[in-house]
Amino acid sequence: MTRHTSNTTDFLSEITFLLGAGQVFSDIHVEQDAPVMIKTPRGWQQSDIGTVSIEAMTPLLNAIDEDWEDKIIDGAIDRPLVLRDCRLRCNVYRLSSGEKVAISIRRLPVDPIPLDKTGLPSYVKSMLDATRGIILVTGPTGSGKTTTIASMLDYLNATRSGHIVTIEAPIEYQLERKQSIISQKEVPTDTASFSTGLREALRQKPDVLMVGEIRDFDTADTVLHAGESGHLVLATLHTNSATSAITKLLSFFPAEHRAQRSTTLANALVSVIFQSLLPNESGDDFVLASEMIFNHHQQVAPYISDPGKLHMLADFMKRKEDNMSRSLNDVLLQLVGKKLISAKDAMRSAYNRLELHEMLNAKR
Repeated sequence: MTRHTSNTTDFLSEITFLLGAGQVFSDIHVEQDAPVMIKTPRGWQQSDIGTVSIEAMTPLLNAIDEDWEDKIIDGAIDRPLVLRDCRLRCNVYRLSSGEKVAISIRRLPVDPIPLDKTGLPSYVKSMLDATRGIILVTGPTGSGKTTTIASMLDYLNATRSGHIVTIEAPIEYQLERKQSIISQKEVPTDTASFSTGLREALRQKPDVLMVGEIRDFDTADTVLHAGESGHLVLATLHTNSATSAITKLLSFFPAEHRAQRSTTLANALVSVIFQSLLPNESGDDFVLASEMIFNHHQQVAPYISDPGKLHMLADFMKRKEDNMSRSLNDVLLQLVGKKLISAKDAMRSAYNRLELHEMLNAKR
């Protein structure tokens, strides 16, 4: 029988308790007059909180934004919120023809995870030794891109005396100054857009730039310019492979300019990291699988500068002499071999399933 939560104090305290209970989940879905759901490694499950009323939701909504009732008339609200030891990315919106309110909550640690705890290979640090160029972190929604970028920035903050400027929507990790000056800008509060914020930042003596997401021509163009002109730029994209991140970035440019931009990217690219989060074999935690293109000594530049050779990157990542670039299927095969993930989940995560199927059968 579904339990109803109507007491306002109870609901806020139960959400806080849920966050600190030790259960592994990435998201919470709170919907008026419906059970509270959590996204576990095995998918969405009903939490113990039960059905929640709008009265019970109100203290949480007020904590997210005191003017939420007025603001959601015009559209959804994106706001960060800290509860317990978690930083929450909250999206408040209306549904059912304006009759109901819902909150989509992404759960993040308050402080960035140390880089060597993310699940990425240790040599990622050597990528961050670059003083100029472009590092792209890509993957589907919910694959941990924000966490990876925050860990990279925290590493740079602790090891480099520079000026780090971020453009985010919203600011998700509050970075404290260590060795570097930190300037975090939120769209649209501190700057009008990603592209505007990036252009403004170039006049503010940055050493490292982070762009929350490349969404348009202006942002893509400025990212290439910044990476080419002596800045280290970290940026995210939504794609299903490392190679398609390169294709997507170049697709923002008109066809007549693409060849020139391909050459610029070939010279400026440091690396592309594609990542995916999978359930472990027992289903009670997440495992990171990452695909990587590392432009070490300009090894991959010839494949990027010539669009006709871009498809050859897939074979380059499989070369054993380059143990820094690596394909997703090779990583998935290793994780299955170590019994960290199941073959079934590996197949679900792969974008080249036929190849992985053959690789798994060859290992049996």
